[in-house]
Amino acid sequence: MKSTKYSRFCRRLFSNAFNKFNINETSKNWLLEKADISMVYKEYFSMVFMNILIGFIASFISSLMIYFIFPNQITAFLILIVSSIAPLFIGLYYLSLPTSKSKERGKNIDRFLPYATNFINTMSVAGISPAEIFETLSTVKLYGEVQKEAQKITTEINLMGIDTISALKNAIHISPSEKFKEFIQGMIGVIQSGSELGPYFNRCVEKYMQSDLFERKRNLESLAVMAEAFVVTVIAFPLFLVIILSIMGLTSGGISFDFLFILAFIILPASYFGFYIMMKSGMGATV
Repeated sequence: MKSTKYSRFCRRLFSNAFNKFNINETSKNWLLEKADISMVYKEYFSMVFMNILIGFIASFISSLMIYFIFPNQITAFLILIVSSIAPLFIGLYYLSLPTSKSKERGKNIDRFLPYATNFINTMSVAGISPAEIFETLSTVKLYGEVQKEAQKITTEINLMGIDTISALKNAIHISPSEKFKEFIQGMIGVIQSGSELGPYFNRCVEKYMQSDLFERKRNLESLAVMAEAFVVTVIAFPLFLVIILSIMGLTSGGISFDFLFILAFIILPASYFGFYIMMKSGMGATV
């Protein structure tokens, strides 16, 4: 999410209101940076307030129009419900977005970090400096969010003129991944002590590769359990249930099909969707 004309307009509109409150900008700006939201906190939260206000006005007018078309107690109650729920959901979505995106980016960095450290180790063996390593890493899209972290370090070194140690220290503050912070912190310690980076990178590659292999095995085991549960609960059980109900219907002279309709059109689709979400989240962790 990047700064737009709309978000900048919202910031100018609510600037006086923000100036009245003494809020720590640094921690909030770091949170937005971790979520890869290219806005300062005043601009982002001004946009959130404006979206809440627009959501309230839009929901109130739309529900009011429904009331004018169908004037009764239900539509009058609908005005209160819709105009309250819509802004609430909009506010909760945007307020939780930085945290959720930060966690998602952290998981993505952890997923690609073993392979990125292997790449860094290979370049380090060739005698390339840390600044040049991150500059090269910032051009490789294969490493997902690790590339973006490298781009931030490279931008500070090349465009802002910051030394490598300071750029790496800044990367620790704005990275959403604890593993990446640990890796950078260790790298800074090795550079400041004057030691060779090669042995440190070798240890990191071995450590992260073993951890990645363990995580993949654990996630695959979880997927196998979910697959067995899917076959039993959503495929085998409904078939046996339909057969049993059909036999009972023949022996008792007839059965009500209401439950079968509920099973076929509500329970089973909801179960399929639930297993889809669980398996997708499990597979996402193993990619």
